[in-house]
Amino acid sequence: MQMQAEKLLLQDECILNWMRDRVLIDLVSDRLSKSEDLKEKLSLFNLNPFYTFPAIALLEPSASNKEDSEKRRISEKIREDLQQQLKDSSVVFTDEEGRTGILFSWASKGVIDRIQRMLNARFPFPVNIGVGKPCSQLSDVHQSYKQAVQALQNKFYKGAGQVIHFSELGKTRPLQDYPVSREKDLYERMKSADSDVEIECAVNDFYHCILQNGPIDVKDIYELTIRLLVGMEKRALEDAEKANASLHYEIMSIVKMETLQEIKRYVIEYLKELKDVISQNEKESHRSIIKKTLYFMEMECQNATLGSVAQKVYMTPTYLSLLFKMNTGKTFIEQLTDIRIDKAKDMLKNSYLKNYEVAERVGYQDSRYFSQLFKKKVGVSPSEYRASVGK
Repeated sequence: MQMQAEKLLLQDECILNWMRDRVLIDLVSDRLSKSEDLKEKLSLFNLNPFYTFPAIALLEPSASNKEDSEKRRISEKIREDLQQQLKDSSVVFTDEEGRTGILFSWASKGVIDRIQRMLNARFPFPVNIGVGKPCSQLSDVHQSYKQAVQALQNKFYKGAGQVIHFSELGKTRPLQDYPVSREKDLYERMKSADSDVEIECAVNDFYHCILQNGPIDVKDIYELTIRLLVGMEKRALEDAEKANASLHYEIMSIVKMETLQEIKRYVIEYLKELKDVISQNEKESHRSIIKKTLYFMEMECQNATLGSVAQKVYMTPTYLSLLFKMNTGKTFIEQLTDIRIDKAKDMLKNSYLKNYEVAERVGYQDSRYFSQLFKKKVGVSPSEYRASVGK
């Protein structure tokens, strides 16, 4: 009766797959009893027990923005496709983390590259493949499995959709000191960038400098990136007039990112938006400076100079002159002349001051020069203007 029950269970495909997975999970986790006849157990579940230097490959979809349930659904689809492709040459299973595993003979390792090409053509997203080293016997394949897990983790540097062999992995090192000076340099390059491409280059240069002596522990890269964004936001707030004119980064989004490329893309997009905020704040600040400049020019037109007004708005004369031209379309002297002529017209219209007295009160000691300038701007001399307005 027991034999019949077992046969009935093994005839159910879903139950058979589950039981196969349990055996293979125990195998790669080194949880099988040493006394068990491994080949007999594999044969019981219609699994190939004969391998020439067995090894493990692990596959997972590169989809950091997807929920775990969605990743498992995708992995199940990958498994279905592989079972159809590999037939009896290798064994496909799902491990405890929901990744698709392949138990194969090292003699046929070329199948991994064929699988990669097939998956790239089949799915709209890259699939990461980690490959462990071959073992001398099947009972030691748990070592290859651990190596495949480590290889898969190295997708952080290799990039998505790659076949990563454990034998190719290099050592990583801890980050010694946070690069404050490089953060400052990146911030200045971001502020002065004339295009998104320049921001992208600045971010790539930042990480290139960090990694120029070799790869760094992945957790240190996450911490470095979070600290970088904190520092960039702090610098932006110090430059901004309004403390609420800032952006916020998502720490959990960052630590879920699977590759360095994803992290760099996130930092690039964040800095693009941060630059927009800074630029807007600078525009508002410039408008405020021009408004104050015009006020002092109006109030003190008689004695106003570029140097005296620049001092009052805490700018250098050269920068104020440039800022004024950019924001008003006029030079400082052109604007001051217009203000003086407008005030002179008002005095000629509403007072009995002599022409030379009007000239002095608006800032011109040479009444002849004042008359020439007035006629050039208004079209008539000061006397003719006074006569035309009936004073």
